[in-house]
Amino acid sequence: MDAAGSPYMDSIGQMLSIYCVWAGPDAPVWDADVCCTIDDDGAACVVPDSNGRCAVGDRTYCEYGAKVGGGVVCYQPFPSMCDEGFCIEAPDVPPVAQALGTACCGAGGACQPVTLETLKACLENGGKFVSCSDGVEYEDGTMDCWD
Repeated sequence: MDAAGSPYMDSIGQMLSIYCVWAGPDAPVWDADVCCTIDDDGAACVVPDSNGRCAVGDRTYCEYGAKVGGGVVCYQPFPSMCDEGFCIEAPDVPPVAQALGTACCGAGGACQPVTLETLKACLENGGKFVSCSDGVEYEDGTMDCWD
């Protein structure tokens, strides 16, 4: 959240959830309610009982998620960096690829992994939240995602 307590929003209106795990476009669909206990460390969610009630936590809708251990992890999917036109062809001898996760790509095409340090500057430059599953992060903090 920004200094005013509002969620960070990109140039097309996508907000960064602080309770869902950021994921790529292939996040599994859950499409059901969950019971979540929310604190400063995040959310711990479980499936409601057979009557749809929550023994602990508050009932909330989870569009994307999966059972993990004894609970449910809700996801926030972002579009693929490649589908949004920000990827490049991998070099002939690419550096070791990394699963980079969620990035913010600015209007000028520069992309950076989403961190508190990079977020504000990227959004001020018309940035958009995207997901990269195969690419490399450079020492200057920028990144490339490969087709």
